[in-house]
Parts: sequence; C-alpha cells; structure tokens
Amino acid sequence: MKSMEKNTNGQRFYRPGHGVFGHLPDPPKKVFESQGGLTPETAQRVHLINAFRRYGYLEAQLDPLGLKQVEK
Repeated sequence: MKSMEKNTNGQRFYRPGHGVFGHLPDPPKKVFESQGGLTPETAQRVHLINAFRRYGYLEAQLDPLGLKQVEK
C-alpha cells in the first residue's frame, strides 16, 4: 500500500518545512520582463483608447429599437 504523502512518481504532495502544517507557498515564478519601454507616444495612445472605453458610451447616440421619439 502506497503512502498518502507520495504520488506515483515518489514526489510529495506538500513541501515540508516550517510553514503552516508543513506547507510552504511556492516560490515566485519568473515575471515577464518587457523588451522595450513605453514611449510617450504609445502612452498617449493607450490613454486615449482607455478614455474611449470608459467615457465613449456617454456620447454615443444609440437607439437600435427606435424607441426614442425624434423631435422636429
């Protein structure tokens, strides 16, 4: 009968140590590093796109069902 602490490969399901009940959090994984910096022009483009996403619906004149009465 196999031990409950080990899987079929012989690896443990937990990392022994001095953490809570012998469990330690996994070490941080490698973080994605950007290849290039954010240029001022690109930053302005991103800011403009986010502004349209956030506030564009306020200026949109949409009435797909034609429910709004048009004043003449």
